[in-house]
Order: sequence, then C-alpha cells, then structure tokens
Amino acid sequence: MMRRLTLLLFALFMGGTALAQELTVKDFRQDPSDISAVRYEVKDLNGNPCALLKVGLVMTDVSFEGSIVKQEFKDGEWWLYMVDKSWWLTVKTKRYLPLRYEFPEPLQKKSTYILQIERPQVAYTGPTGKMRIESDVRNADVYIDGEKLSSVLPFEYEGPEGSHIAEIRADGYNTERREFTIELRRKGTLRIDLKAAGSFSLEGISYEMVNVPGGRCTMGDKNSPLMAPLHETALRPYRIGKAEVNQALWKAVMGSNPSLQPGDNRPVDNVTWYDVQEFIAKLNQLGGTQFRLPTEAEWEMAAQKSNALDLDAMLGGVAEWCQDWYGTYGETTPESGYEKVVRGGPYRVKSWPSTTWFRGFLRPDESNGLTGFRLAQDEL
Repeated sequence: MMRRLTLLLFALFMGGTALAQELTVKDFRQDPSDISAVRYEVKDLNGNPCALLKVGLVMTDVSFEGSIVKQEFKDGEWWLYMVDKSWWLTVKTKRYLPLRYEFPEPLQKKSTYILQIERPQVAYTGPTGKMRIESDVRNADVYIDGEKLSSVLPFEYEGPEGSHIAEIRADGYNTERREFTIELRRKGTLRIDLKAAGSFSLEGISYEMVNVPGGRCTMGDKNSPLMAPLHETALRPYRIGKAEVNQALWKAVMGSNPSLQPGDNRPVDNVTWYDVQEFIAKLNQLGGTQFRLPTEAEWEMAAQKSNALDLDAMLGGVAEWCQDWYGTYGETTPESGYEKVVRGGPYRVKSWPSTTWFRGFLRPDESNGLTGFRLAQDEL
C-alpha cells in the first residue's frame, strides 16, 4: 500500500512539473523593413488599420488573448492583427502555463512587430507514437514544431500524442509545411515532396507551374470518331500545373476534403466543376494570383508535350476538368451547353481509355472519385 502511494505521489509530482513549464519571450522588436502590416492591411471594427504582430511559435494547440482582430498561421509563424495602441498579449497552450506579455510600448497601426517565444527544452518522457517522414529529396533539413531534428530523409520522429508541424527545407526548393497527428503507440507515414524554389506557395503548400511555349500543333486522332477531324490549333504561350491539385492544397483553401481516396499528396477528387471554380476564386483571393482551368486545347497541347515539359500524371492520374463546354470536336468552342469537357484517364479504371486523345464529359454539377483537375495561368 505504501509503495502504491509513493508511486502515485511521484506521478503527481512529475505531472505537476510538466504543467509548470513556462514559455519565455526571447525577443520583441518593431521591424521597420517589414511592410506586411501595410501590404496585407486589416482594419478593426471602426475602420482603423491594425498593427501586425508576428509571433514565432510553431505550435497548433495555441490560443491568444488580447485586442486581436484577426489571426492566421502563415509562413511558419502566427500573424496577429491587433488594434492600434494594444499593449498586452496572453498566450495559452495545453502543454505550458499561460504567458502574459506586456509590450515595452503600445503597438502602432500600420507597423509590423516580431515576438519570438521560446519553449522550455525539457525531454519528454511520457507515452509516445511515431511518424516516418519521407520526401523525394534526401538531403533536406527536418523541423518538427520549430526544432531542427535531422538533415537527411527519411526520418522517424517519436513524440507525444497530438498535433505537430513538420517543415522540410532544402536549397533550391520551397519550404514545405504539413500538420500531422501522433497517436499513442502507433506508427504512421507522412510524405512531403518538395517543389522548385519560386513555385506558388500557400501556408507552406506549394504548387509548381510549367511554361508551355505555345505555337501550332495538330489536335485529334484519326482512329477515334470522338476525336475527329484532325485540325491545326495555334495557342499563345501559357502556364499549366506540373501536377494535379492535391488534397493538401484543397484543404488549405476550402477547409475540408471531399475526396473518396484520401491522402494529402493524392489528387483531390469527387469535386464538381462548380466546386473547382469556387476553389480557384478563393485561391486567387488568398494568393493574389490569377489561376484558372486550362482550356481543352491547352490541356491537349500540354499532354502532347508532357514528356518534354516533365508534367506529372497527364495520363493515369485522375481525369481532369477543363474550362470548355463540351461540343463537336474541332469546331468553335460552344459558349454554353450541358456538359463540361473532361480529359485524361483515371489510374483506378483499367478499362478507361487513358490516352492523350481520350475525350469525355460531365455535367458541371456532377462529381465522382475519378475526376480532379490541374491549374492553368496566362503567361506572366
């Protein structure tokens, strides 16, 4: 009995010690060279511009209290838009005691501030789970919850239950960031492929575009009645996605995942043409971009050049929505109709004619687990 009581008291002491760990402020300063508060201006309820406080704390189970108008996790840090003349902030997490910080001077509107918060460096000794992190780049730095843990992939992380953030950094590539969940005494796998430096990126999720030189090419297939007649088409240079839009990017924009074959790195599927238009509108608003769906002619030209352009899965991924209404092949694209053009072939249906020339259609309000899309863009 005494031994059990001793063990219980020891466990309570250790638990109290863990809860007593405190966050500390490592640095606070105004950054006159950072114009984010002006470039991404947010106004309070009275229409006055806010100050922007960038909080360097890579955690997902965190909340903030103060005169906050808007908050978002962006580029590996928390962006807090705060009312002009704000003078304090409280940071709360599940793992540490609350941190209340009073700024040396009130925050000023249209100004950007940096607040670096440091977590206690105490080894975790409780129950754990594992996550194997893989990538298409071997020599890359692996950060978990803001701490560098490896410079080589694959890497196996062992840590406490709950949400964590993995970040992969390598020269010549965009930094990629994914949230993952550790389950106690379970092992999972997380794959994070890297995209070329300069690719479009939203919340640490990149989408790589490829330049298509345009010009003239022959469209159609003399052996297919659906793809006749052969005809010449001339297109201006444009850009098209190297791959189909994956589920990670869809979730970052839409906040949910409709796919029937789930997986962050898999193409999003089960989306209607109207769903895609909503996604593109939100993406353009968030990223300040001008993405769109490719026209049928753009899709077919890119597919014919897919090897030279190093495009992924034009054939054998999912079938892909195009912008155009479906009509007689080779004639002027209809201005209206009942179905939208779908090109390419899905990898899960062996009977589907997965060739460059396959041409299908769906109503714009239809969806299935075989159809997704890739983005296009006018030449920049």
